[in-house]
Amino acid sequence: MSFFKLRWVVTFLFSVTVSGCLEQNRDRPRLRLLCAAGMREPVSELINEFETETGVEVDVQFGGSGTLLAMMDQVEADLYLAADDGYIEEASRRGFVLSRHRVGFQSPVLAWNSAKKIDVTSLADWVRKSARSGMALPETSAIGKMTEEVLAVEGVREEMQPCAHFVTVYELANAIQLGSVDSGIIWDNVAAQYKGVSVQELSELSGVVSAVEVAVLLSSSFPNSATDLAEFLSNDKIARDSFEAHGLWREEKP
Repeated sequence: MSFFKLRWVVTFLFSVTVSGCLEQNRDRPRLRLLCAAGMREPVSELINEFETETGVEVDVQFGGSGTLLAMMDQVEADLYLAADDGYIEEASRRGFVLSRHRVGFQSPVLAWNSAKKIDVTSLADWVRKSARSGMALPETSAIGKMTEEVLAVEGVREEMQPCAHFVTVYELANAIQLGSVDSGIIWDNVAAQYKGVSVQELSELSGVVSAVEVAVLLSSSFPNSATDLAEFLSNDKIARDSFEAHGLWREEKP
């Protein structure tokens, strides 16, 4: 065989091999999960577990539930995990949702920097006494929306004058821990992740419950793998134990 013919054969075989590898990589599921910021710690742990078990890679984008919902017209994603099922309802209404899966429940609590405790007995008391409170934005986050609704019910929404606003619950929790604000309303499971942050379950907040859900989206290129991940997050014992360890309840409290 001539040198030029041999070179052609080698080049051809190499191109076929590379093409096959590219095709396999193209067909291998790689999921994109839009996830509420407050679920960062447990979800990050569980994604590693899921990837190890299945070989399916998952890219996670964390953000406020409202911010992520607003992105769905512009991005192709496989799953959406929201901090309140109202966002999943809205995503479903807009035609984004293939299936819904319940992950757990959480409640809002009043949190403060442990070194700056304020003596309050009610939500109205907190609004009037806290000089440096923080608040998550209702347009971007589930906790911000929840806070605004509760304040409105108590008739103190107009009196609430936070010294700073935050896009996500994690940004607010970080600010409380660092002392840049003295207090704010965050999720109970998020508060449990922070040292130096104390909580008070005010009576006006005790009956407020938010259901956390993950939805498989119609835009998913890999709906079977996306459903496997949704089922893992909602039903697998490893996932249940991890969420509970981070303060998310499995069943709604009576």
